[in-house]
Amino acid sequence: MPTITRRDTEDSRAVLTVHIAKEDYERSVNKKLNDFRKKAQLKGFRAGQVPMSYAKKVYGKQVLADELNDLAYKELINYIAESGMETIGQPLPSEDQSAPELNVKNYTDYEFEYEIGLIPTINLKGIDKSITLDSFDVEITDEAIQEEIDKYLKKRGERKEIDEVKSENDLLMVDLIELEGDEPKIDGINKLSMIAIEDIQDEKLKKKILKLKKGDTFDANIHELVAEDQQDTVRKYLLNVDEETEFNETFRAEISTITHIQAPEMNALLLADAVGLEKAEKHVAEFLPKEDEATENEELEIPEAVDAEKAVSKEEKEAAEKGMKEEIGLLMQEQYEDTASKRLVDKTMDKLLEINELPLPDSYFKRWLKINNKDKVITEKLYTNTAKTLRLSLILNAVAKHLGVYVSVDDIETELRENFYERSGLDPEDPATEEKFQQFYEQMLQYSESYVIQRQSQLNSDNVKEKLEEIIKVKKKKVSTKEFNDTLQAEHEEAKKKEEAESLKEEALAQVAIEG
Repeated sequence: MPTITRRDTEDSRAVLTVHIAKEDYERSVNKKLNDFRKKAQLKGFRAGQVPMSYAKKVYGKQVLADELNDLAYKELINYIAESGMETIGQPLPSEDQSAPELNVKNYTDYEFEYEIGLIPTINLKGIDKSITLDSFDVEITDEAIQEEIDKYLKKRGERKEIDEVKSENDLLMVDLIELEGDEPKIDGINKLSMIAIEDIQDEKLKKKILKLKKGDTFDANIHELVAEDQQDTVRKYLLNVDEETEFNETFRAEISTITHIQAPEMNALLLADAVGLEKAEKHVAEFLPKEDEATENEELEIPEAVDAEKAVSKEEKEAAEKGMKEEIGLLMQEQYEDTASKRLVDKTMDKLLEINELPLPDSYFKRWLKINNKDKVITEKLYTNTAKTLRLSLILNAVAKHLGVYVSVDDIETELRENFYERSGLDPEDPATEEKFQQFYEQMLQYSESYVIQRQSQLNSDNVKEKLEEIIKVKKKKVSTKEFNDTLQAEHEEAKKKEEAESLKEEALAQVAIEG
């Protein structure tokens, strides 16, 4: 049986040497070669009588190489599992070892050297209430709820081309022509784009546009044709140009198409589509169709449907509107609470990462990234971001363990096993059921290799979120939805600028190294 010796390095790696004696593989290799010999055909020999020397010459080295690789890898996996090693990635053959001379005439012993990254020991600092962070209690106003309802109704609205602008809900397809002064710029940008009138920032311009018709033109600053929080869409979507392209800000827009969106009248069916049948029934059950008059409507994803032309009674409309406000309000509250909680967890992990040193086996990790991302160029920026993500994951796991809510990879496998047993209806006591689960589990990992890690991270994050105030001080702030969204946007912009600055710094250091 193969054996393994371990040597830990100063840079958080373990070097594992696998010792394989000839007795470990000789019988298996000979059996496989004998199987090849029986199937091979060679002139002058009867079927199944080809000499072993021929089988070794033709197939020997490949069979031996495969057997040694299988033995080494299985022994490594068993060793890592049984020794309880906490590792990053999978074992990689050491770079400095030369390929072995495979001898199929006289079997001999072999040694193979692998290296693997070790998860550093984490003695968490900062989990003693020394960290204070803001947390937001988002107030969901009637205006915010109505805004969400209007967005939903707009998506469900009927779209019709018209000749004259009718309302702020209209969409304009326009030819955008770059100007030089008051005239089109020679070789300037000319792009057909869609504009939503409600997004236009200049109120005087908006009022002017509301009086226009198809074929009319208007001049405007290109940045005022989108909402204030959508400025990053001007280049990519309005003008379809890259970051390096320079252009004048004033454009002439010629209206080629006007699309009017007529919001539908609120009814029971729309409520069921928006919030789900079960929630809708609490408010409008008496207005929904009965089984004997229902027809399938796949678009709305509910089994009941009514005639779209059927008149809506005052009672149905009022019940549906009341139900929509209540259910959308509850849904928004849940979503904002979840977003605020996730933000607090992320902020906590970032802060803990700042005050806790977490060295990684850089040389190993870079090799691992290259081997597992052959279609990508592993730049220093990509490595830095990936390493940060890994460190944050390790911090999250350490916090979950500290709080006693840690979910391991084995726990995820157990969860999947229980779900598999329940869905399949198979007998959990039958050994064949476990075999079928293992087949399913292997296929699932091949299809989505990162599923288990993502699921583990999600559950640990959810668990930590519930007990976070046990380790940090939380300063509650009551804010509106706009204030909360503005805060998230500002934090995103700040993080983006910081990342860009770090990227420029790395590029400058790399250039100095090249010139030096």
